[in-house]
Amino acid sequence: MIAEVDEALCRALARVLPKGTVVRLDPPKPTWQTEKPSQAIDLFLFNLAGDTRGAASGWEDVRDSQGRVLSRQEPPRRYQLSYLVTARAPQIAEEHELLDTALRALTDSEQLPESCLPEALLETGMPVLVDLDPAGPGHLWTSLGMPARAAFVLTVSAPHRPKPDTELAPPADTIDLRADLSFGRGVHAPGDAGETNGDGAAAGPAVDPAAPKRWKRVGTGARP
Repeated sequence: MIAEVDEALCRALARVLPKGTVVRLDPPKPTWQTEKPSQAIDLFLFNLAGDTRGAASGWEDVRDSQGRVLSRQEPPRRYQLSYLVTARAPQIAEEHELLDTALRALTDSEQLPESCLPEALLETGMPVLVDLDPAGPGHLWTSLGMPARAAFVLTVSAPHRPKPDTELAPPADTIDLRADLSFGRGVHAPGDAGETNGDGAAAGPAVDPAAPKRWKRVGTGARP
């Protein structure tokens, strides 16, 4: 999924950037201060997190034409990817122009154009959402050991569909319904303390009067 989002962003930028501008997936480096500047937009992925917006629960059964369950599909999930977007050019004014072009290309709409999405993202049937992080990139420059410069943080909410579970138990062919006739009747095993016949042998299961019953006596109201 990460590689697909990288590709989608690069495609969206390639449409609008001036000829000769490259799109890189590199972090800002302190050596930029001494390197000969090139004309480039850099997308630095620095954070990944779960996105619970619109999250669903439960499973969806995938069935064939006869109604048999072929697989079970978990609901789609979303992940939030945060990119630091910076520009490089020989002049500061040129950097600002590049950054402005990138900002418009990536945030003019709330989602990336479908024509920019790789097949794996298209197959989810869900949009790839984009937004600006209001916190901005200020805290990142200290971590990167660089002086602050013009940049913005783009957050991308990308969908992902887990693979369906096809390891299912086979459906039951028959159902065996059995009635437990001894339930609530206080059954004694042969030879236990129960009733006996005239020979002294066990007469069969004995009923315990104190045992719970599945029936009750209903009076008729008549008295002898």
